Amino acid sequence: MDRLSILFISLLVLTDYMSKLFIKSIILEANQFIEKSVVVNDYIILSIYYNKGIAFSFLDSDSLAINYFVIFLVAVIILYLLSIFIKNNKNFNKLEYSSYILILGGALGNFIDRLFNQSVLDFIIIHYDDIYFPGIFNFADMFITIGVLLIIISYLTGRKKYD
Repeated sequence: MDRLSILFISLLVLTDYMSKLFIKSIILEANQFIEKSVVVNDYIILSIYYNKGIAFSFLDSDSLAINYFVIFLVAVIILYLLSIFIKNNKNFNKLEYSSYILILGGALGNFIDRLFNQSVLDFIIIHYDDIYFPGIFNFADMFITIGVLLIIISYLTGRKKYD
């Protein structure tokens, strides 16, 4: 993997990590060390939630065995994506390259959080009136989601699939 890829992935991981530190500090400070929520505007609420599962709290459990399984599963997925990226990145167009950088940066950010805290800190709640987006998420989740959407767009516009 080239230095530029490592730099971009590292910047995404750092952005995710710093956002989690910042959110913990403002929510705890704003609520006198009681974990509550901070309303940003009519559509966004910040609230600390420790997700032990994967996307949308799937496999969220207090079971040590399930938590170790989740860590293992996420590590396997990251290694698979990394192998695709290393094997094919010279053939990627800018859209594909960017999508894998976003996915790897987000996945590594959440993986590091999970490895050291046994959970991932999610904190963004999106809503409109009484309609809430079905999940609390963080910056790493946004990076992954945008990356997946970019891959889908790339494949739909005629690029071949890489193994």
